Amino acid sequence: MRLVSVAIGVLAVALLPPFGWVLTRSAGRIRTASDVPPTDVALVLGAGVRWDGLPSRILQGRLNVALQLFRTGGVRRIVVSGSPESRGHSEPAVMRHYLLDRGVPERAIVLDESGVDTWSSCRAAAQDFGLDALTVVSTRFHLRRAIALCRRRGIDAYGVGHDAAADGLRRVNARATRRELLATVKAFWLPR
Repeated sequence: MRLVSVAIGVLAVALLPPFGWVLTRSAGRIRTASDVPPTDVALVLGAGVRWDGLPSRILQGRLNVALQLFRTGGVRRIVVSGSPESRGHSEPAVMRHYLLDRGVPERAIVLDESGVDTWSSCRAAAQDFGLDALTVVSTRFHLRRAIALCRRRGIDAYGVGHDAAADGLRRVNARATRRELLATVKAFWLPR
């Protein structure tokens, strides 16, 4: 019984700080497309490409949120950040093509092929693109961590999320929410 108590204590020490950090850093910063403060840039985080070179449904949802922000004047530019190699395709190139097909001018789209994970996307936004404020566009289950990581890089970040569960992706949403627990712990312990 004592061993179980010790294990629970160790688990609490390992898990509570990451979740406190992510909740604190994202408090009041998750918004809708209609109430997010306007920024120059939306940072759209990648979410996979299908074998046929089209965005996954999760990624389409994120891109549609960015489209809404762009069309309503919430942002003027869109940085598409993802892996240069997703099932044989450049994720940012696929994202750009999706946005171009829906009327976003090429000059308003910036590619970031270093975005192999959320931390890399936030780092590139600050370091490579010199951004100090932006709107992170992701899926709702991922927004808190994405905002917290961008803020760790010195970016004044708000977030707008795609609701995957409401979009018929309940199983994907549930699986990703579980994955997010581990990713939040990893993000907290990242070297600064």
